[in-house]
Amino acid sequence: MEFARRGMKVFALDFSSEMCRMTREKARAEHLDVKVTRADMRTFHLPVQVDLVTSEWGVINHLRRRADLVRTFRQVARALRPGGYFYFDLHQRKVYEEQWSGTDVGEGVSRRTGRRFFVIQRGGFERNRGTGWTEITVFVERAGGLWKRHGERVEEIFWPHGEIVRDLKRAGFRLLQFFDFADAQAAPSAKKLAGGLRTMYLARKIAG
Repeated sequence: MEFARRGMKVFALDFSSEMCRMTREKARAEHLDVKVTRADMRTFHLPVQVDLVTSEWGVINHLRRRADLVRTFRQVARALRPGGYFYFDLHQRKVYEEQWSGTDVGEGVSRRTGRRFFVIQRGGFERNRGTGWTEITVFVERAGGLWKRHGERVEEIFWPHGEIVRDLKRAGFRLLQFFDFADAQAAPSAKKLAGGLRTMYLARKIAG
């Protein structure tokens, strides 16, 4: 949305139909020219090549297999003009070991419907699979004192830095810079941190 506010031509892609609907509504409300398409990051296609592809907040951590990681990077390379940039982030293992592990509960009232809700979230990290997981269960108050239950399980894969560097090269990218973040308040580090939470990468498609 911020790119479109600055007058750039924007293509927005998401696998979730609901997220695409919400994005279209937001763009329409601000009269922004954002072309929204439901797509898989492993197989997406754009009508034209672009100068920049961004992917943030751990989207790539949802890929399950090494082959999917390379496939996604190659698809991004096809979408970029020669010399174009790829800017993305990855959640690190500490996120799953510390922030996702354990159980949290909460309750509140929906601003939109005025109904009460109760939330339980629990998760962890499976070292043998390199997989972080979280299960979210929500109970929403219904008429007549009844409650409706909703549930979702999310899994993400921890991808080591070395694999990212190798697969970017295989896909035709040159890694320009990366930054590790130890926590939300700390300044970024240009060196790998043993206890980093999140890493930002900037790569460039090799011309020719």
